[in-house]
Amino acid sequence: MYVCICNAITEDDVHGCMASGCTTAKAVKSACGFKPGCGMCTKRIHTMVSEYRTANELADALTGGPLALTAVPEPVPSAASEPTGPVAAEGTAPPTAA
Repeated sequence: MYVCICNAITEDDVHGCMASGCTTAKAVKSACGFKPGCGMCTKRIHTMVSEYRTANELADALTGGPLALTAVPEPVPSAASEPTGPVAAEGTAPPTAA
């Protein structure tokens, strides 16, 4: 459905802007490339942004908030990962039972 007829902006366009980080109607208008028009879309955009922010706040409250990104530590080689016992040299056949 169109949110702004003057600029041919759809609800999907607005949702995409909000998903990419726009948290205000002004930021959404800027990201979508709105040019001045009749202004009838402004109330709908404010409502959409408010609903989106409320949903995000609820999700954060239910999940304990957004998780902080942390660096993954480098694996530490352990003695258990190294081969033990006799190892056949490359190109030689393993010993057979007689």
